[in-house]
Amino acid sequence: MRAAPNERPATRIPWLPIALVLAMLPLCFLGFGTDNDSYSVVDCGYGTWHLHLPCTSRNPGYWTYEAIIYVLVRLGGATLSNLGSFAMAALVAWRFWRWSERLGIRHRALLTTTLIAAPPFVIAATSTDDYLWSLLFLVLGAEAVVADRYIAAALLSAVAIAFRGTNAAVIAGGFAAAIAYELWTNRRFTARSAKLAGSALSTAIVGAAAFYPSYRLAGNSLGFLHASGDVPEMYSGWLRVAKFLYKAHQTIGPAAVLVVLIAAVLYARKRRPDQTEIADKRRAALCLGYLLANLLLFLRYPIEYFYLLPALFFFLLLAGATLFAQSRPLALALLIPVLSADFVLPTFVAPNAPGRSTGAHIHFAIEPGLVVADSAERIRYKDCKDWKCFDRRWHQIHGK
Repeated sequence: MRAAPNERPATRIPWLPIALVLAMLPLCFLGFGTDNDSYSVVDCGYGTWHLHLPCTSRNPGYWTYEAIIYVLVRLGGATLSNLGSFAMAALVAWRFWRWSERLGIRHRALLTTTLIAAPPFVIAATSTDDYLWSLLFLVLGAEAVVADRYIAAALLSAVAIAFRGTNAAVIAGGFAAAIAYELWTNRRFTARSAKLAGSALSTAIVGAAAFYPSYRLAGNSLGFLHASGDVPEMYSGWLRVAKFLYKAHQTIGPAAVLVVLIAAVLYARKRRPDQTEIADKRRAALCLGYLLANLLLFLRYPIEYFYLLPALFFFLLLAGATLFAQSRPLALALLIPVLSADFVLPTFVAPNAPGRSTGAHIHFAIEPGLVVADSAERIRYKDCKDWKCFDRRWHQIHGK
């Protein structure tokens, strides 16, 4: 039955992504996680705010997140800390749904579920990690840019930078794309362009203020800007590109990468010159800016695939509006291998030293999925409450 002309159509509840979010909930009860930084965050939060001995888990400084985790851990331990990440994940998924509506994406439920099912999203959503906290504010800042709410854009984006300093580069890409789109469509520097530039400058100033404690801790120097994990012999020349490709494909799994390539070929063959699928081109331009900036940043620091969560968010939006716009079966074909990568993962290469590799070799195997492997390992750390316990247990497990 059709809605009357003056009636709004009933809103369909996206049961599939909601069900998947709820299915992740039990993982929140398995301790802080498998990332050593999670335990460093807990220790530094306690040291700074309880013992009044300022410290931060790593450069350039994670003071904002450490303060939040200190409160959550004091109130409810690892479980409440993880539930904080879980809440951020739910909000990020909600904002993805809203963005997909604005972009006119037809298969919103499938694309939103694909985002939620991605291994780095699942692990970050159920562990004590800052990735989804920072992503939420990055996305909210982007929404404010699209809505021409320049003060809100600056403040929200600055919070995203306070959570993760490297977000500054991603946000700069977003602002640059917004200004470039304005210049492209108007062929001149408009008042909106000037306001966007002012908002970007304000973001940088307010965001930088969050790292004043790092500046003081570094002896009133900029030494804190040196990346903690930047080891030259591990990220030089071809090795940097190889790690970029290897870890980027792990974000959704090799089978899903193949589906994306097939969708790209089909889209290129069927697309007409006058075809316009994207409902909000300005919003799409912003997505492209954030996506490219995140990819360039990851090429510089191809350390953990969690760093690509902003790129995954904006890529799925653009892909949903273009590559997967016309075919529900193709969108479903993307979701299935992404979800399966949580449980089982085909591999073609293996690093010579996981976590500290300087090379790799051909290795064909079917291995446990990234979420399954992570869950099995984090159970071993379940009773660890600080970094010393984690470090001792890690060496026991890995025999190093």
